[in-house]
Amino acid sequence: MKSKIYSFRSKIVLAATFFCASACTGDFDELNTNPNSASSATADLFLPHGIQSAVDIQSGGSLGMDIGEGFSQHWARIQYTDIDQYTVSSDVYTAGWQGLYIESLADYNRIYKLGQESGNTNYQAVAVILRSWVFSLLTDIYGDIPYKDAVKGLDGVLLPTYDAQKDVYAGLVAELKTAGESINTSNTALAISGDILFNNDMAKWKKFANTLSLRLLSRMIDKADAPINVKTEITRILSDPAKYPVITSVADNIQLNYLDATNNQNPVNVNRKTRDDHRVSATLVDKLAALNDARLAVYANIPADGGTYKGVPNGLASSDANALGLTKTSKVGNYFVAATAPGVIMTYAELLFLKSEFAYKGVTIAGDAAANYAAAITASFAQYKLAAPTDYIAANVLKTGADGFTQIMEQKWIALFGQGLEAWTEYRRTGIPALAVPKLNTNQNVLPTRMPYPGSEESLNYTNFSSALTKQGGKNDMKLKLWFAK
Repeated sequence: MKSKIYSFRSKIVLAATFFCASACTGDFDELNTNPNSASSATADLFLPHGIQSAVDIQSGGSLGMDIGEGFSQHWARIQYTDIDQYTVSSDVYTAGWQGLYIESLADYNRIYKLGQESGNTNYQAVAVILRSWVFSLLTDIYGDIPYKDAVKGLDGVLLPTYDAQKDVYAGLVAELKTAGESINTSNTALAISGDILFNNDMAKWKKFANTLSLRLLSRMIDKADAPINVKTEITRILSDPAKYPVITSVADNIQLNYLDATNNQNPVNVNRKTRDDHRVSATLVDKLAALNDARLAVYANIPADGGTYKGVPNGLASSDANALGLTKTSKVGNYFVAATAPGVIMTYAELLFLKSEFAYKGVTIAGDAAANYAAAITASFAQYKLAAPTDYIAANVLKTGADGFTQIMEQKWIALFGQGLEAWTEYRRTGIPALAVPKLNTNQNVLPTRMPYPGSEESLNYTNFSSALTKQGGKNDMKLKLWFAK
């Protein structure tokens, strides 16, 4: 895989050189040639960057490590703790917005157009699936977002309108259905390349489309004003695995496998080369210790000075956090900070927890809630090559009623370690587990409900920006509840 990535990066450099050479000849016909034309580039040149740019943002940087992992109380800050007290600089939420729109989504638009021009429907499907995933990240993080009008600057749409979150989710489910159905796994003329996520395996892209759809449907399942019949859509997918396949094992986990090579390493590993600001949250350590959960040994390291696992409470004053000692507290487990640690998008465990929730909420095709719940815990252990102890499964057997739903979501929160943004979203959607807001916080004792829109939206797209906030019933702050949480 390493040689393939280097090959793709080399092609991008060559393509950039070609564009520069064309622009410098003085030939205005060449200068005015559409750079997205198949005569200038091919889709495989944009696919590696399009994939990695989005996974990097989701998994690394402050958005992944502080907002996702921190606000879900998987991790905590032991140095520079302001962000753990909910003081979030505009750089954090601006970087996520701009990176996903300007880098990732722009790449997917190019891939889609190039797929159209070359007649390759598989490239078009891949672009739609990736685009749907990134739009889901954006709406999960910010709320209402530019969706239908997004990334259309070259088409003259410079002031995109915002779509309601419920309409974004419904639109994405429809797009994913069409994209998955359009994939051709047998026609070699439609083979793709440049795919660093699934190594050009179109069957896996079909599974991604449908599994992601189930995640999006879970956002809507409790909403009376959902624009689509959520249970019907869940049934459509789960009742026809031949047409709508989903991931079926830990081996199917949807993740980018990073490489131990410059520019291809997991972003958390890159951060750890110069920083040491994070520890495992005391919330998680205490929960796993109380359960006698073997995953604690993977999620956290024993402090450098020895002893037992020691988590750091979220939101401490810097002086109090520092006083706990860098060598006396548990760093994030080696598995998650390695250069080759995968950037996880979705797992088999998550799918099984989704099915358990659906079954609990009356979707019969999802199977038995208790069986899916137990299988999800087992899959989470297996993800780290651990066997789920039978006594652990027995001790945590699913209860009936509301207690059972709490168990499903608490175990899902545990299993989502390393997928901080998703864990934060699920907490905001369900309120489970019962996370305590740090005593020191700057968000009026509210665990942040969203990220603010960046200042560029207010200054450059004010009418649509202000309309979106009015429709959501709040200010551009971190206390505005998103549609899925109302």
